Amino acid sequence: MQEKIKKAKKLVREGKVKIDLISRARIYFQVEGESEVHSVILDRERNRWSCDCAYFTLKEKECSHILASKIFLRKKSN
Repeated sequence: MQEKIKKAKKLVREGKVKIDLISRARIYFQVEGESEVHSVILDRERNRWSCDCAYFTLKEKECSHILASKIFLRKKSN
Protein backbone atom coordinates (compact mmCIF):
# COMPACT_ATOMS: atom_id res chain seq x y z
CA MET A 1 0.00 0.00 0.00
CA GLN A 2 2.85 2.40 0.81
CA GLU A 3 4.17 2.00 -2.73
CA LYS A 4 0.75 2.88 -4.20
CA ILE A 5 0.55 5.99 -2.02
CA LYS A 6 4.04 7.12 -3.11
CA LYS A 7 3.15 6.55 -6.75
CA ALA A 8 -0.17 8.41 -6.37
CA LYS A 9 1.49 11.42 -4.72
CA LYS A 10 4.09 11.48 -7.51
CA LEU A 11 1.36 11.47 -10.18
CA VAL A 12 -0.32 14.46 -8.52
CA ARG A 13 2.97 16.30 -7.94
CA GLU A 14 3.95 15.86 -11.60
CA GLY A 15 0.59 17.21 -12.82
CA LYS A 16 -0.53 13.92 -14.34
CA VAL A 17 -4.06 14.03 -12.90
CA LYS A 18 -6.75 16.11 -14.58
CA ILE A 19 -10.50 16.40 -14.28
CA ASP A 20 -11.98 15.54 -17.64
CA LEU A 21 -15.69 16.14 -16.94
CA ILE A 22 -17.95 16.89 -13.99
CA SER A 23 -21.61 15.94 -14.06
CA ARG A 24 -24.20 15.88 -11.32
CA ALA A 25 -23.62 12.17 -10.68
CA ARG A 26 -19.98 11.62 -11.63
CA ILE A 27 -16.52 13.12 -11.87
CA TYR A 28 -14.31 11.81 -14.67
CA PHE A 29 -10.52 12.01 -14.33
CA GLN A 30 -7.68 11.37 -16.76
CA VAL A 31 -4.52 10.02 -15.09
CA GLU A 32 -1.28 9.67 -17.04
CA GLY A 33 0.22 6.34 -16.09
CA GLU A 34 3.69 5.11 -17.00
CA SER A 35 2.62 3.81 -20.40
CA GLU A 36 -0.93 5.02 -21.00
CA VAL A 37 -3.66 7.40 -19.85
CA HIS A 38 -6.23 5.88 -17.51
CA SER A 39 -9.85 6.87 -16.97
CA VAL A 40 -10.91 7.14 -13.34
CA ILE A 41 -14.55 7.72 -12.42
CA LEU A 42 -16.05 8.81 -9.12
CA ASP A 43 -19.73 7.86 -8.93
CA ARG A 44 -20.89 10.47 -6.42
CA GLU A 45 -24.33 8.91 -5.92
CA ARG A 46 -22.88 5.54 -4.86
CA ASN A 47 -19.57 6.92 -3.52
CA ARG A 48 -17.72 4.37 -5.67
CA TRP A 49 -14.48 4.74 -7.59
CA SER A 50 -13.42 2.82 -10.69
CA CYS A 51 -10.42 2.78 -13.04
CA ASP A 52 -9.80 1.16 -16.40
CA CYS A 53 -6.29 -0.05 -15.48
CA ALA A 54 -5.47 -3.77 -15.36
CA TYR A 55 -4.82 -3.74 -11.60
CA PHE A 56 -8.30 -2.43 -10.73
CA THR A 57 -10.01 -4.50 -13.42
CA LEU A 58 -8.45 -7.77 -12.25
CA LYS A 59 -8.31 -7.26 -8.48
CA GLU A 60 -11.13 -4.74 -7.89
CA LYS A 61 -8.86 -3.02 -5.36
CA GLU A 62 -7.95 0.63 -5.15
CA CYS A 63 -5.10 1.43 -7.56
CA SER A 64 -2.60 4.29 -7.58
CA HIS A 65 -4.69 6.10 -10.23
CA ILE A 66 -7.74 6.20 -7.94
CA LEU A 67 -5.56 7.27 -5.00
CA ALA A 68 -4.04 10.03 -7.12
CA SER A 69 -7.51 11.23 -8.14
CA LYS A 70 -8.63 11.29 -4.48
CA ILE A 71 -5.54 13.29 -3.48
CA PHE A 72 -6.05 15.66 -6.42
CA LEU A 73 -9.72 16.20 -5.53
CA ARG A 74 -8.88 16.81 -1.86
CA LYS A 75 -6.24 19.41 -2.80
CA LYS A 76 -8.61 21.09 -5.25
CA SER A 77 -11.31 21.33 -2.56
CA ASN A 78 -9.02 23.10 -0.08
